[in-house]
Amino acid sequence: LITSAFALVGATSELMSEVSELQTESAVKMRFMEACRAAFEATNANSSIEFEYFDRGGERYDTFLSLVNTPSAFDFGVNLDEEIERVVLAAEFRPDGGIRSRVYYMTEADYEIAQQSEFAENQAPYIDLIPRMTVLSWRFYDARSREWRADLRGNFPCSLVELEIQTDGGSPRLRSIFFFVDQDE
Repeated sequence: LITSAFALVGATSELMSEVSELQTESAVKMRFMEACRAAFEATNANSSIEFEYFDRGGERYDTFLSLVNTPSAFDFGVNLDEEIERVVLAAEFRPDGGIRSRVYYMTEADYEIAQQSEFAENQAPYIDLIPRMTVLSWRFYDARSREWRADLRGNFPCSLVELEIQTDGGSPRLRSIFFFVDQDE
């Protein structure tokens, strides 16, 4: 009876630990989505979005979503510098197959250097985001054709931006859609 009680307490403790870890991971992902939502809401009449991706081989693409002229986007105390003109959300593949997610704070000079090297050389200040990321993808809604696109090529009016993320460990994917007022519409 005593052995059974200890086994039950051990199993309950392990279950509570797993539940707590899942709740913490879920809260981190939700805070990230809310930070993205706040960044898109911080856009103004002078703001724009740009999207670039670079083939790293093996059907792996590093992606870089830039919020241009949005000074309060992802303002964690890093982008207080008046010269910061771009806040870039990066999803960069690591050798182990995971994704390194970062926010880069770039001047135009930083951006030109990064762009010339296809973002392989990037000296801009950054903040690491969610660890153990396995999916971080963007899609853009083309209002003319009424379909979602994987990139912004074609200069179409885009008012909705979709973000999908997932971390390792079999967690479910989390998807959110943000509004962006396209100044070209």
